[in-house]
Amino acid sequence: MPSIAKRKVSHHPAKYFLCAMQKRFLFSVVVALLISLLSFFSSCKQCNQSVEVAKTDTVTIPKLAELNEEIKKDSLNAFLYYKRAQLYEANNDFKSAATDMYIALMLDSLRPEFYMYGAELFKRSADPQRGLALMQKAIATDSTNTAFYVKAAELVYIDTTVKDNYRIALDYLNAAIEKDPQNADIYFYKGTIFKEVGDTTKALSAFQTATELNPKYYDAYVQIGLLLKNRKDKNAEKYFDNAIKVSDKPEDALYAKANLLKEEGVRLYDANQDAKSMDKLNKAVESFKKVIEVNYKNVEAYMGVGFCYYQMDSVQEAYKYYEMATKVEPTYAGAYFSKGLCAEDLGRKKDAMALYQTCLNVDPSFKSAEDHLKKLQAIQ
Repeated sequence: MPSIAKRKVSHHPAKYFLCAMQKRFLFSVVVALLISLLSFFSSCKQCNQSVEVAKTDTVTIPKLAELNEEIKKDSLNAFLYYKRAQLYEANNDFKSAATDMYIALMLDSLRPEFYMYGAELFKRSADPQRGLALMQKAIATDSTNTAFYVKAAELVYIDTTVKDNYRIALDYLNAAIEKDPQNADIYFYKGTIFKEVGDTTKALSAFQTATELNPKYYDAYVQIGLLLKNRKDKNAEKYFDNAIKVSDKPEDALYAKANLLKEEGVRLYDANQDAKSMDKLNKAVESFKKVIEVNYKNVEAYMGVGFCYYQMDSVQEAYKYYEMATKVEPTYAGAYFSKGLCAEDLGRKKDAMALYQTCLNVDPSFKSAEDHLKKLQAIQ
């Protein structure tokens, strides 16, 4: 039976040399990354301050003192700095937040959420270029994480100072699709960019792919509906209906559908197709009212109902909804003007004059209110 001594693994000089070389290489990589992060964060336009614990008033930020104590006890816990950064950001202290994220990444440079959150901080502090640079470092750390490519695309997309920023954003998204071709969100982002640059054909294709990959993709259905609406395509309403079906609170889809029906009702009215016009306008009213059910503060929905009733000569009903609009948003000049038109049609001249004056008090440049007020004053 072999002795314990014979079972020991021998340390061959060549193997020892290779292990030492590997350790030195890994150490150099880590050091290089840390130096890179140090110079990166220290050059931030809004974040260049020392790495010392921030001295933000703990009284005005709840839970800050508690976190500071935790960090004193466990100063190498990267996640604690990440938590404190979020606390600082919530209180608009971006410098302290960025400082803590620098420390978090120094302590743990492999956490994807640290990179993502750091990039979001740069975005919120109006420095998307530095956020993009951080995402490039993240991609170098883990080239398989599609979220890094999508965030990079978002940051370069909003940075209009970058030449060909749209093309670069699309390049990042295409790289993400290669790694995750079944990700509906990536196609949605591509559609958003194509829509922004005016390529509606490619935008429609990208949004359509998003709905094929995710049949419950509410925002994609809404975008397809809006693009088709602009093209005067009759299928637009179908996509708004699809969006309404897949959401518990489809406010945007309901509002877009209501506007589509309203505009169609006006077109039919102008074409002297009164019966069809009334049908479309009544359906528009129904959709606008559903918007209000979802969000009673949506002032444009009240205005839409008022407009449709006024178009159908239901002036008293129109007056009621315009009045609701003024209560929801007291500084909405157009609501006072529209309510004034109804009052004038109902023969309530003094009320109409008061409403036109209120409209002008809110917006002195509202020319139509001024003209109507002068006309009524002239016949007093």
